[in-house]
Amino acid sequence: MMKFLVPLGLLGLIGILVLIIIYIIKPNYQNKYITSTYVWKLSLRYKKRRPPTSKLRNILLFLCQVLILTAMAGIMAWPALVEEPEGETADYVYILDSSASMYAGNADYETRFSRAVKQISDEAEGVFNTGGKVSLIVAERESKLLFRRVDATSRDEFSKTLMGLQCTYASADIEKALTMSRDILGENPLAQLYLYTDTTYEYIPEKVHVVNMQAEGDWNAAILDAEATREDGFYVITVSVALYGNEAMEIPLSVAVSGANGESNHTIRFNKFVLCEPGETNTVIFRLGGGKDDENLFYSDIGDLNKFSSFTSVTLTFEADDSFDSDNNYYLYGGDKEVLNVQYASADPNPFLPAALYTARNMLSSRYDFRITEVKKGVEPALEGFDFYIFEHTMPSALPTDGFVLLADPDPMWQSSVPAGAGFRVSQAIDLNGNRETLAEGEDFAGHPVAENIIADDITVSRYCKIEDVDPAYRVLLSYGGDPVYMVRNDGAVKMAVMGFSVHYSNISKLIENPLLMRNLLDYFFPAIVSGNSFEVGEEFTVNTWGSELEFSDTGETFTEEDLPAQFMLDVPGTYTFRQRSYFEDAVAQGIKKEFITAQVFISIPAYESDILRRTDSLSDPYEGTETETDYKDLLLYLASALVAFLFVEWWLHSRESK
Repeated sequence: MMKFLVPLGLLGLIGILVLIIIYIIKPNYQNKYITSTYVWKLSLRYKKRRPPTSKLRNILLFLCQVLILTAMAGIMAWPALVEEPEGETADYVYILDSSASMYAGNADYETRFSRAVKQISDEAEGVFNTGGKVSLIVAERESKLLFRRVDATSRDEFSKTLMGLQCTYASADIEKALTMSRDILGENPLAQLYLYTDTTYEYIPEKVHVVNMQAEGDWNAAILDAEATREDGFYVITVSVALYGNEAMEIPLSVAVSGANGESNHTIRFNKFVLCEPGETNTVIFRLGGGKDDENLFYSDIGDLNKFSSFTSVTLTFEADDSFDSDNNYYLYGGDKEVLNVQYASADPNPFLPAALYTARNMLSSRYDFRITEVKKGVEPALEGFDFYIFEHTMPSALPTDGFVLLADPDPMWQSSVPAGAGFRVSQAIDLNGNRETLAEGEDFAGHPVAENIIADDITVSRYCKIEDVDPAYRVLLSYGGDPVYMVRNDGAVKMAVMGFSVHYSNISKLIENPLLMRNLLDYFFPAIVSGNSFEVGEEFTVNTWGSELEFSDTGETFTEEDLPAQFMLDVPGTYTFRQRSYFEDAVAQGIKKEFITAQVFISIPAYESDILRRTDSLSDPYEGTETETDYKDLLLYLASALVAFLFVEWWLHSRESK
């Protein structure tokens, strides 16, 4: 087959039009003065010869000039004979979209995914019957090539695998799937690629066949996101909802608050009808006192009878009989904060350390309910029943065995009272003669969680306790002259921190490091079991423990403190439970401590997947860069030869005209 490799060269054919115009406007005669004798002689000559070739010669001359221009335009267009390879035309690549929106179903409860599987199965059967080859790529979060150019010998395995596929609840990486197909298309560029998806693309590459699995009448009402926040002591519920593929309609959004206000058997219920416009996201806020509605923002006053300051769970339901039910419910957890009891005992009470404690408590209020008990001067502090013990300018008679202990300013006047098992001793108090000396980073400072955002040389001291015989389990974070002045120990059930100076002899009370060190301590010894209460499918989150082990209740898998923190990512929407076992078995046996602390999380489908009629810009072309072994035979030499021949004929005709 002949092709022009530079088709723009054919614009040279415009020259033919120019030639015709020249012939049209060219004058047919010329004024020329000659002698009458010459006219008679010439007339006599023509009378004798009377050649009839004049008009024929003019026509041939015109045709020759047209052919010359045509040959020149052809040369500029670079003609060639192209021989395409035969290839294997019965070669098909199927890409199956396995994103969550493919769960959308029709009136017969048949999902888009199941319809796509059936169509691929039927198509592949036909290919196998004609001796062709089939490839199958499943587009998921991490796309998979399941079959690569298999023939009828793999028919049963292909069918069994295909029919056993399950749609995922995540978003599929279609572009990665197209990239994976390039190797197959490189082997046979004539292979045909079919993408079974429910996304509409504005641009589709020429050779890619998109089979859209959307069905007429598909629509979806979705809860995209929700959260519970405290406002003036009571919870506010904020919900984002949307409608896709249907006319504007009012849809009831119901709320059920379980375990409201600490009553395990008490459930509060309220709802609101939300006017939804197609393709728009609306925000609904349930709060005491309501609020002023705005565009796409709606308030609902829950009333005094329904206000709540705590909850076990909140169930949100968008009551719509739509095509996709995976986003009609949403669950909120974390409304019952874990109580952490803190005891502060000081021989010389001051406002600085408690101020840091209260500030840190506010920083972590979304996670824990800190209940602080300040021991009055002269009253013996308790040694059990608390989660966090602070002893300042004093020493306990024995180390508490059921909580984290902070010893602040362990002055040597109490060195004989350093409790057994503390893992250090205090030899003397070093007075720096009123000079404020800068602290240095300890050997374990870099990268330690307690030292996060702390600048060591911002902190100065004029007096500190010399701490010696330090147990190797301690991590030294701050030092002066090589002496440890701030260290922590997290050794199984032994959780301690030692601050070897007093806030009275330091500038720390004026620095951000004062509450920050306290917050970091609490975060280190009482980390969140889960880094949130709701996540999307495929979203990573962190799990941790401050107990002896953490159990993932849904699988029974357990993790020790050494295994954590760890990253989790869940693939199926729903509620999941993590249980933390206490280190303090004796306290559990005495009923002082709970054996388990439980945290629950809700996993939702990605909000992006709720738009089951979504449109996007374009697909990349998997055929781009694939090479076919095409044979090109250049025709320039032949055209050049024809051009020379036409030029010679044209010259000869002109020469005959002049005779």
